[in-house]
Amino acid sequence: MPNKSQRFSYRSLDELKDDISRRQLDLPISDDFSVLARPLQYGRLNVPNRMAVQPMEGCDAAADGSPTDLTVRRYRRFAAGGAGMIWFEACAVVPEGRANPRQLRLHEDNLEAFATMVRAVRAAAQESVGQRPALVLQLTHSGRYSRPGAVPAPIIAHHSPVLDPRHNLPGDYPLITDEQLDELQEQYVKAALLAERAGFDAVDIKSCHRYLLSELLASFTRQGRYGGSFENRTRMLRQTAARVRQALGDRVEVTCRINAYDAIPHPYGWGVDKDDARKYDLTEPLRLMGDLAADGMGGINITIANPYFNPYVNRPADWMIADWPDPPEHPLEGVARLMRVVRDVQRAFGKLPVVGSGYSWLRQYYPYFAAGAVEQGWASMAGLGRGALAYPDFAKDILQHGGMDARKVCVACSSCTQIMRDGGTSGCVIRDREVYGPIYRAGRDLDPRRMRELAAGCRGCADAMCTAACPAGVDVPGFLGALADGDERRAYEILTSSNVLPEICGWVCPVEVQCQGACIQNQLAGQGVPIARLQRYLAARAVREGWAALSVPPKWSGRTVAIVGTGPAGMSAAADLLRRGHRVVMFDRASAPGGKLAGVIPPGRLDPKRTAAEIAALFAKVPSDRLTWRYGTALGQGMTLDDLAGQGYDAIILAFGLGNGVGLDGRDRPEGVMDAEAFLEHMNRNADHLCSDRVAVIGGGNTAIDAAICASRRGAGDVYLVYRRSYGQMPAWPAQRDEALRVGVHLLALCQPEGYVTDAAGRLEGVRIVRTELGEPDASGRRRPVETPEGRFVLKVSLALEATGQRMDKAAAEALCGIEMSAKGLIKVDPTTFRTSRAGVWAAGDAVNGGATVVQALAEGKKAAADINNFWLTG
Repeated sequence: MPNKSQRFSYRSLDELKDDISRRQLDLPISDDFSVLARPLQYGRLNVPNRMAVQPMEGCDAAADGSPTDLTVRRYRRFAAGGAGMIWFEACAVVPEGRANPRQLRLHEDNLEAFATMVRAVRAAAQESVGQRPALVLQLTHSGRYSRPGAVPAPIIAHHSPVLDPRHNLPGDYPLITDEQLDELQEQYVKAALLAERAGFDAVDIKSCHRYLLSELLASFTRQGRYGGSFENRTRMLRQTAARVRQALGDRVEVTCRINAYDAIPHPYGWGVDKDDARKYDLTEPLRLMGDLAADGMGGINITIANPYFNPYVNRPADWMIADWPDPPEHPLEGVARLMRVVRDVQRAFGKLPVVGSGYSWLRQYYPYFAAGAVEQGWASMAGLGRGALAYPDFAKDILQHGGMDARKVCVACSSCTQIMRDGGTSGCVIRDREVYGPIYRAGRDLDPRRMRELAAGCRGCADAMCTAACPAGVDVPGFLGALADGDERRAYEILTSSNVLPEICGWVCPVEVQCQGACIQNQLAGQGVPIARLQRYLAARAVREGWAALSVPPKWSGRTVAIVGTGPAGMSAAADLLRRGHRVVMFDRASAPGGKLAGVIPPGRLDPKRTAAEIAALFAKVPSDRLTWRYGTALGQGMTLDDLAGQGYDAIILAFGLGNGVGLDGRDRPEGVMDAEAFLEHMNRNADHLCSDRVAVIGGGNTAIDAAICASRRGAGDVYLVYRRSYGQMPAWPAQRDEALRVGVHLLALCQPEGYVTDAAGRLEGVRIVRTELGEPDASGRRRPVETPEGRFVLKVSLALEATGQRMDKAAAEALCGIEMSAKGLIKVDPTTFRTSRAGVWAAGDAVNGGATVVQALAEGKKAAADINNFWLTG
């Protein structure tokens, strides 16, 4: 973070002017913004005003490089915001040249997606400000910043003692060959022709920020046709631009965003003074720009150094120059430097349009400096990059309202850049927080340093209350202590010794009433240690790096256990038994493991991809002769418990779900009434399905809340949660209840559903409801709802979802030969050992507890497995 002297603290333009004067900086300022409204001839392009949106990568493309909804949203906002010229972010010309797996890449197969985006952007501009902005697609090869997959794959033009160490590149790391560079020129041509077909007005041959073409400009030490002399170092850019221009003819403009100064010591930097890299020398950059202009390039977009190395302003990054002063220069110095570089280029070429950069740090005072630069001939256009992410309608406000709103400007927090470093999709966390706030926070949860700091907040309590509040008994102080010490693998081992699916639990556990809610830091510091976040971080890293795989003893114990059900209880039992050397056969009626994790919990609470990844990682290294999956097989589906026992297993664990929802009145459901779990499963399988306009959800548990939230998010106009007791007595977790209210679910508490109203065809028309009041406590300890007959009414809805409890599937219950059942129709077990009434059979999970938390199911499965092992050991 900048020190106090570097922070933007100006309360008025006069304060800013005074500081500029005190620092003896030469910066142009004008309060006549009309100059920014003037049109500009940029080569062949008629640009409606002098304000531009600079290219800022969103890292939000699809895997094939196509723009996603987030990408289109960003550029539609820019277009509606009134800028005359919009630079579309770096678009890779070859797959290996992508800077991240979500970078744009235009090719024949996704051409229509780009064309659709261009049409949408033009429509947004026309509708909002009635103009046609010039749209530029930036073509790039990321060079040493290439990362097309999970890990970096640098492609470098020369070795640099400044840059190579940052990428951990050895001295013999291969360079891109001259022949490869020759071939790459053709890829730029192909991409440019596709850009024309997509509807772009111009293409930009990106040559800045040390990406491949930029790095070639500084390849003084490179041998061959693309290194050494000025002619050789500029050959790639000049030839590529010429070939692209020849292919496009007069139909599409060709431009270039170019580094005029690298701030890296000679002979590894471009545009630098040979004796002092803190000074720029534009001799070669101006010569190159003159060549490009002479060859017909319609304009130049100027930048310097690499903004990603400094979060406050586009200026030389401190690490680049060993003797850079400490503390670093004030950001105004960097702004002034970049504006002077642009001025020198503009003055050298007169009428050639030059686009300036580096204005975002100036916040709401941007138009004064932009107008001053255009008015005094320092630049033809003034662009905003990060500033436009925060304030996409900056140009519209300047032109229509005479200035910028300080409440909408970029605050130079660098969160948009941090999101990219964390592997997320980039945007303004402060001004567009509904979209990018969650993305930013999720990314920060991947930072090891941040996670260790949070873990260090644990007080390391003996007989810790957090551990006591966890149904699985996780040694929370133990895993947090190891994490705080930087021993993440040990932390994960401690965590998974009690909970084999920690990432899943980190997302779905009601931590506010379990471990985190019991943390004494809630009382001592105002908030508990974020145990769930830390658990998710560790687990996600373990999955990525292969730590999550079970370790299985090389020798088989000679024992085999059948487990019916692959939900949390079944998988926990299997993991414990496999660790002890036993063989496991898993049965499930589904076609994949996970139980309700995979089908019922909404994606908003648990990403199905995360679920599948953690389960796959857990069993990834278990040999097939130790673990067998038998899908499409379950008790009651042509198999009884006697049949299973007759197959010679040494033990059996019943860990299946209940499967049937309890109906409202015990009769067949009319058309328009569904079990809530069936509804959730259907919606999870069909992401494009929308919901009825008016929906009633009957119940007050977590399934009811999930169904209500899902219906609301899937298009229902009104969703009513009908619950017979009070809000405070609802069994749903507080966080889930709060989320339901946040998304607009209507709560009808103290309302008892009595039945349904249907039309002549038997279709649902409404729910009959009677008002209730709270009477004396019942056997559960909660006050009993008592009907008030005078309060009857019909709630008109077209869909009703029942979430009033689950019961065991009738066929499964009939298949449980010799198993004693409880009065509630659940399997009776010893609460310590989880043994059933039948010898050799154990049970755990929903069939025992009626449906509880995931972590409780995991704990029960583990306890059942441990008792089986102890039973064999003790006889």
